[in-house]
Amino acid sequence: MSEAVRFSEQDLNLFRDASGDRNPLHLSADYASRTPYGQRVVYGVLGAIACLGKLNLSGKPAIHSLTAEFLRPMFLGIDYAVKVTEKGNTLSVRLFDGSVPLLSLTVVLSEAGEAVRGENRLTAESKFQTGTAVYRTASQVQPGETVEGEYRCNGRALVALCINWGVNPNTLVPPALLWSSYLIGMELPGESALFSRLALRFEPAANSGFAFGYHAKVRTFNTGLNQLRIEFSLTAGSPRVACGECTAFIRSRLDPVSATALQSITEPSAALAGKRALVIGASRGLGAALAGLLGLQGAETISVARSGPNAENGDAADLDWLLSLRARIERSGTLDLLVCNAFPALLPLRLEPNGFTRISDYVSQATNLVLAPLCAFLELLNKSGGCAVIISSVAVEQPVREWPHYIAAKSAIEAFAHVAAMQYPGVGILIAKPERLLTEMTNTPMGRQNALPPEQFAAAIVERLKSPIKQGTVEILRSTA
Repeated sequence: MSEAVRFSEQDLNLFRDASGDRNPLHLSADYASRTPYGQRVVYGVLGAIACLGKLNLSGKPAIHSLTAEFLRPMFLGIDYAVKVTEKGNTLSVRLFDGSVPLLSLTVVLSEAGEAVRGENRLTAESKFQTGTAVYRTASQVQPGETVEGEYRCNGRALVALCINWGVNPNTLVPPALLWSSYLIGMELPGESALFSRLALRFEPAANSGFAFGYHAKVRTFNTGLNQLRIEFSLTAGSPRVACGECTAFIRSRLDPVSATALQSITEPSAALAGKRALVIGASRGLGAALAGLLGLQGAETISVARSGPNAENGDAADLDWLLSLRARIERSGTLDLLVCNAFPALLPLRLEPNGFTRISDYVSQATNLVLAPLCAFLELLNKSGGCAVIISSVAVEQPVREWPHYIAAKSAIEAFAHVAAMQYPGVGILIAKPERLLTEMTNTPMGRQNALPPEQFAAAIVERLKSPIKQGTVEILRSTA
């Protein structure tokens, strides 16, 4: 392994300016927070350029072809290790998070005498077909669909980017890499894209510089995985200068569950009339379904979320803010139900040095999202003989290899629940342990496989809450497929 690679916000902005790829997954913290990643994702092609800069290409033939495989997402502020191997005219670079490979770049050099040149005149002029990422659903992408146009990356930004990462800007390779990111992130499929693989082949003596025309066509579309393969060619005038194939996934958008859909799950009733419920983490998914279904059973529901309409907007781990909310609740009545549903985005981690800080921070953040509401509201529940619902997971009993932080946090909040029943004997505790649910936390092509609609488990929880949980006890509710 060689020295570490770390990406910064400045790197994202420079890549944006050079490539024209303005996909919000990389640039908008608010947008990214509502995805399974919970934070901005580093451009895969930026990672490929960083890897390219680790190759010693001085005095060697030009690049004939390259293949980049984007195996896992990369994030800001993390030290990633690089491993370089050479075998004849084939050079490989792999980027690692600890022992986990994130990106693989393989370069094949041309035969002696071949060159891949460019006319890279330093200019800030650029040409991008669109400045806003197109949004496409899986149903809107069909085999045979084509996009084409003219592309010119921002030359000044490209040169600065190449200097930062030790890459030669005077070939067609960097502009072609930037174009591939633009194509996938902005046009095909666009906003919903997850770039998976790039294969590029350069024509001998290709001469293009920063500008070229492009033609891209959807070759195949796998509806089960929402995966598309795109074949493309790049031209300078009439000669083709490069060709290849891109593979990408389409992230599906999860629409909020409508009131009509919730009414189809359970019959409205007055079973919880006169009860007041506080749902923490109610902006979407299981929390939103619980808030809606509790209301349909007659409960007065107070929703808490970081942002969004029809909710108390605040930080569920901020005890001072929660205590101010408690004071408002006390002034107007009692509290009968507390639902602790908020939890941070789940990303795989391993028990190794590079994961220590992130695991520690995750466990602290996740447990505080439950600990703070319990500390703030258990006394009110004790007075009313109410119930606290703790959303845990079957992963506590069936551990997942790369979820040590998630399992530790869910185990901790279950421990809080058991102790809460001892310290507040007037409170009944319900620990809800769903199977994998289809929420933003799992909304990836693989994560969606066999995931259950959250409203189904929400209905099971609300059905159980129609009858009181015995005070001073802890009850477990599991989901069934």
